[in-house]
Amino acid sequence: MVMPDNNSDREFYKFVEVNGKTAVRTLAFEGLVSGISYDYISLGYTGDNLTSVVYKINGALGTTVATLTLAYDGSDNLLTVTKS
Repeated sequence: MVMPDNNSDREFYKFVEVNGKTAVRTLAFEGLVSGISYDYISLGYTGDNLTSVVYKINGALGTTVATLTLAYDGSDNLLTVTKS
């Protein structure tokens, strides 16, 4: 797989290269939404940063059962994840 070659490409931030191998960059929020039922997840972005994860039951137009709000510092480093 060829990695995007510049930081202005939004896809650049979706992958990480480790030991010559390419992988999809992921965030794991295990435990933050345990104990709830959901069948739909919506992601919200501000620029290149994931800023919200909305969990719903009964699809996209269903009821919101949990929301994760992600906050970043001025260097775009993830600082906090808050569940509401």
